[in-house]
Amino acid sequence: MDRAEVVEGFRTVLSGAWPALLWQGTLLTLGVSLAALAVSLSAGTLLGLVRSFRVPVLGRLGDAYVEVVRGVPLIVQLSFVYFGLTSFGIVLPAFVAATLALGLYSAAYVSEIVRGGLLGVPAGQLEAARSLGLSRAQALRFVVLPQAWRVALPALGNEYVSLILGSSLASAVTLQELFAQGRAIIGATYRQFEVYAVLAVIYFVLTFALTRLLRALEARLTPAHSREPAARRVI
Repeated sequence: MDRAEVVEGFRTVLSGAWPALLWQGTLLTLGVSLAALAVSLSAGTLLGLVRSFRVPVLGRLGDAYVEVVRGVPLIVQLSFVYFGLTSFGIVLPAFVAATLALGLYSAAYVSEIVRGGLLGVPAGQLEAARSLGLSRAQALRFVVLPQAWRVALPALGNEYVSLILGSSLASAVTLQELFAQGRAIIGATYRQFEVYAVLAVIYFVLTFALTRLLRALEARLTPAHSREPAARRVI
């Protein structure tokens, strides 16, 4: 394949109706990634708390959940949620199935990130909040967790980048996200090299922009207590 043919291939891929399909796929990729992030943050935070403070029964169940989820490939979990649950009469739309599978998969990793964030908060923060009359739940919600989120922000950013990249597997459950749209264009144009090159650029731009944004946010929110000795922690 010579240079002229490659140039003509890119012109084909980036003309006509194909850019609109790529744009739609990009928006859907961002949408399912954001929705999955909301699920993973909610479930992952809860898992991180019950595992960190060893809540009876729930702590062990949380440990088991994390081990199982991290030991099963994401593509298997996506297929189980979308195809497997139909055996029990549960039929979920592709977007909902992808959101749940991605979110619950990511929650296992977010729980570890939350645990690390809690370890980064000095124990005196919880003790001071309790001495002011706050309950344990209130102290965690208003004092400890906000600081833990700031400590965990870099790792959470990396997890969201992983969600964006992992969303490409959602094409296996018929979700027409970016990768699925790319394959549809390949089927119509037979321009595999050019389409995959364009997809690579789009994914890179998305993740690079997100990484830069998170670094700027991290620089503004870096707490002073992150430089304190690690001898005394919340947990």
